[in-house]
Amino acid sequence: MSLVKIEPALKDMIHSLGYDPEMEAVKIFNMGLKEILRKCEEEILKLEIKYGMSYEGFKSKLDSGQLGDPFSYPLEKDAMLWEDLITEKWIRL
Repeated sequence: MSLVKIEPALKDMIHSLGYDPEMEAVKIFNMGLKEILRKCEEEILKLEIKYGMSYEGFKSKLDSGQLGDPFSYPLEKDAMLWEDLITEKWIRL
């Protein structure tokens, strides 16, 4: 039983090149996953640089009002984006 469904024409083409279609599909999947994780890390780093702290530090200061109005659009937007990126990263690991 294969974990990945590959269209028969594509499967035949990959096989004709001397490769195992299922193994190649897994490699392609892993490459895509690595790219998603790389992009998450890059965006998280941009936010860490912007605020000069980790998400935990940002969240703590945001909640205590040290960064200003926590419901202001820029802060709320960055908080939601940062949290989403962290969630996306850990879901993919």
